[in-house]
Amino acid sequence: MEDITFQDMEGNKLIGTLSLPRHARSIVIISHGFSSSKESKLYVELQNELNKAGLGTFRFDYYGHGPLYCKGSNYTVSKDVTLSKCVNSLEAAIRFVRTKGDYSIALMGSSFGGLISLIAASQDSGINALALKSPVIEPIGFWRERLGSERLDKWKEDGFLHYDELGENFELDYNFFRDLLTFNTLEMVKDISCPVLIVHGDADRVVPIKSSYELARIVNAEVEVVKGAEHSYSEPTQYSKMKDLIVDFLTEKMSPSKSRPEL
Repeated sequence: MEDITFQDMEGNKLIGTLSLPRHARSIVIISHGFSSSKESKLYVELQNELNKAGLGTFRFDYYGHGPLYCKGSNYTVSKDVTLSKCVNSLEAAIRFVRTKGDYSIALMGSSFGGLISLIAASQDSGINALALKSPVIEPIGFWRERLGSERLDKWKEDGFLHYDELGENFELDYNFFRDLLTFNTLEMVKDISCPVLIVHGDADRVVPIKSSYELARIVNAEVEVVKGAEHSYSEPTQYSKMKDLIVDFLTEKMSPSKSRPEL
């Protein structure tokens, strides 16, 4: 296991953890959710379990997240974060992995990280598989539904938003929402050609499951529903089911015989 410092195309510094089992031929790039980090329990456990299955992993912190951007702050995401900056982060992670050798690459994304992984997979035909946990699908509608028109107007007027609900606490510049308007994600995902796994809890109040059903129709996938699970999958059996679905899918799709056919 190796801690890595790398940069996006704008020169922003990023950090990641690369873990390559001996003889690994595939690497799963693990993307955390909004205001989370690569050190959250799920991502470390996914690394360990995928490594045991012979798959390499690269988990990293997006721009605006983790100790590079939030050390000493009251919040776990910086005010100046945008979707575009985070897409740049994932693209930089993919480029870095490709410098390590001729590996097959899968993306695993959670919530906001799922959205970014969707965008990356829609633009990169070299992605071999995509595993999504409770993904945000259409961010403009997500924020409009989350805040309502009055709070959106106030966000624009004030220039910043302070959000302290559903276990989250952060501030965001209005540029965050303005940047979302440049993405038509429901159109972009039509270009995804790799196998897709979607796992979602049917009691999720943060990212309602209806968005995953819409995505599944577009990318010709099934939604693996975890009954009774909210966004955090806090109940142990629900958490285990979610994690097992992700590990099993990635192991099946990215094993040597699947990810790189013998000639």
